[in-house]
Amino acid sequence: MSFSTIKGQDKTIERLRSLVETGRVPPAMLFHGVPGIGKFPAAAEFASALNCSRVPFVEEKPRSLAPQPEDDGGLFSMAPEGPAPEAAPAPSPADQAVAAAAAPGDSCGVCLSCRQALSGAHPDIRVVDTVFQAALLDENESANLKIDTIRELTRWAQQKPMMSPWKIFIVRDAEALVPQAQNALLKTLEDPPKNTVVILTVSRKNSLLPTILSRCCSVEFSPLPAPVITELMIAQGAEPSEAARLAALSRGSFEKAAEARGFLARLAKLNPADPAKVFKFTAGLPRDSHAAREEVKTLLDLILGRLRAAWRASAPPAKDRLGAVLRRTLDLRRMADRNVSYMQILQTALLESERAGLRLESLVDAGAR
Repeated sequence: MSFSTIKGQDKTIERLRSLVETGRVPPAMLFHGVPGIGKFPAAAEFASALNCSRVPFVEEKPRSLAPQPEDDGGLFSMAPEGPAPEAAPAPSPADQAVAAAAAPGDSCGVCLSCRQALSGAHPDIRVVDTVFQAALLDENESANLKIDTIRELTRWAQQKPMMSPWKIFIVRDAEALVPQAQNALLKTLEDPPKNTVVILTVSRKNSLLPTILSRCCSVEFSPLPAPVITELMIAQGAEPSEAARLAALSRGSFEKAAEARGFLARLAKLNPADPAKVFKFTAGLPRDSHAAREEVKTLLDLILGRLRAAWRASAPPAKDRLGAVLRRTLDLRRMADRNVSYMQILQTALLESERAGLRLESLVDAGAR
């Protein structure tokens, strides 16, 4: 992977490349912007580029473990003559060409550091998220990042890099940090060890404590242009017309476009006249709680957008009725950020919207206009 694979963030990527080239890297960085626009891939590539050696890796053949013939001359006798040891193998011309062609400030993809980073096995690059936490603490995945996880991060941060110039920690979806965990992180941000970088990726800056924000270098990621999302969705196998429709629904987020594609597939299986269609639709929410929450938030945003449009175009008394539903849906949207039943929230919002005249199957069609 290289920075060139991250689409629609040209100015931000140019800034990151410049930091890699100069080596003047802030010890704490905040990558922020709406979900699904490339923050985490950019953080991962930034880490790879910082530690890239641009020396193609060649795996050496294991030495022979065959027993050698005994020498009767004793301990200090001369070694028997034999073939000279093999020279270290040279990298392939293809890998040499790839390393030489890597853009300034980018990773080469063929050195040992890059290969380890790509496989997720780099000893000096750690991704801290709820999946990592579940493995670390030997528990089920939760929605929050706990203080014990951040204490482990701070312990690792005090250690020297094992094989690369930089030790890098990427805290993915840092809004999941509980306040105690954020406070535990402060010491590392205030007095960072040499050649250590902590990158926080976050969708909402105000979800972090002001003391965290004040110690981070802010790197903003913009919503993706519709043509970029259309291109990405076509690459995922969508038809051009469907890809354009999904891009219109995405609000600048590839993640939201992919979610909308799932909505379309579920809606296509429903009978519009089925009185249980709302319950069948919500039964298709992902089992993973984090994914379900994000999908429900996307759908609630679509409902709110449709309700606002209907409210602006209506006249009393319909305006009053739609205003009441709009306020109720805003309350449900705020509840979606808490540890509640996402299925019940969505069912309530869809049923109340249908009573106000907004049909389930019109959600995606309305958003595309």
